[in-house]
Amino acid sequence: MSNEPQVPIQTPSIDAMRLELDTRRLALESSFARKWLPTIATAVIGLSAAMLGYIQNKVSNDATERARIEARSKDEREWGFKVVEMYFQKRELFDLSKNPEQAQANLKVLVAVAPAAVQGLLSAEQSRLPAPGGDETQQAARLSGLAVLADIQTAIADRKDHQTTQLPSTTRAPSSFVIYIQYPEGQLEAARAVQAKLQQLGYKAPGIELVRNVPSRLQVRYYRPDQKDLAASLAAAIGETLKLPTSSDNAIRVQSNKALPDGILELWLPKPAS
Repeated sequence: MSNEPQVPIQTPSIDAMRLELDTRRLALESSFARKWLPTIATAVIGLSAAMLGYIQNKVSNDATERARIEARSKDEREWGFKVVEMYFQKRELFDLSKNPEQAQANLKVLVAVAPAAVQGLLSAEQSRLPAPGGDETQQAARLSGLAVLADIQTAIADRKDHQTTQLPSTTRAPSSFVIYIQYPEGQLEAARAVQAKLQQLGYKAPGIELVRNVPSRLQVRYYRPDQKDLAASLAAAIGETLKLPTSSDNAIRVQSNKALPDGILELWLPKPAS
């Protein structure tokens, strides 16, 4: 049996325990969590409420905008059917070749309600204009009709600008251009080859026309200043197809005191080499 003295176990007094509890409570009360937790919770609740309100408001606005767009599209489709029906029933009211002033006024009225439908009508009317290379009377009628086309194109563009905030694309698809091909006697096969090449590239080349007066070299004639590079590149491509020399001088701008429309080019083949 060990003779070591026993160490008595000291039990904390009530006062000591109370002091320890007070110390811990004071530390808790002065801690960051106890001091700032209510403020943080209030801020988080307020922020969550604000975000929820923003989301609900955006969803509501998006739904309203979708409904507005759908209603506008429906109205334009309905007007489009009416415009096309009117066009076929009253063809003479839109004839650019016979009465360009009357056609211009009527088409502008229709642009306000159905710009997409009018764009389709322009393509039909454009095909009815006298081709390049006719006599003076035909060319005067052609220029008057082209001026009307340009004016209606501007009206359609303005109308679309009011309907959308999207920026216009700077890239034009080949299918948005119509190219008229003029060729002299003895160049029929060349004209057909050029037409096939243009169609292969995606351009609209609806027909070829035999004319008497042609330039001494290949020409691509354009109407708008921003189409110069396109005309030059087309001249180079056609020159390569026909084995003809080309340069930037093969792109020729058509000069007129009247506005000329977008989306039209003229291709003039020279006389065959003797």
